[in-house]
Amino acid sequence: MNNPTFLSLFSLVFILLGSFNVFSGSKRIREAHSRGVTLIWYKQINILTGIEYILLALVFIVSTLVRSGDIPSALSKIVIPLYLVLLIAAAILAGLVIRQGIINARTIRAQSRSTSTVKSNGTSTVAAQASVKNAVDEQPADLERRRERRRNAAAARRRRAGKA
Repeated sequence: MNNPTFLSLFSLVFILLGSFNVFSGSKRIREAHSRGVTLIWYKQINILTGIEYILLALVFIVSTLVRSGDIPSALSKIVIPLYLVLLIAAAILAGLVIRQGIINARTIRAQSRSTSTVKSNGTSTVAAQASVKNAVDEQPADLERRRERRRNAAAARRRRAGKA
């Protein structure tokens, strides 16, 4: 990991991955806006991951510059706190990516239980509204089915007890 060429190559790969993720996340937001669904950028896993990758690339670049001695000693007092801030920001974004991934997985699982199929990554607002509307329409029939089942269960209990 001390080889500056290796760190520079690693930084380049992370910058490319980050820019690709940010681009694909912004593309999903544009597609959702064209369908009339409002998506928030900080709930998009692609954008968060892309920003995290770019921050990690900056951490690698600053680390390379510090290790190679290309930064003057007067600037090293500024660069080391900058390095720590970038590292902490990347760690916070990693936590946000994990959190948002769990939230997205839960919403997709909840929506798959209902009969709607939805594209992942937070683009499910239209399907959620449709499932709420269907639930309101089916509510009276569902209540009647529950009442009938309760009546049948009570009658079965009475038969078993010998009271019917």
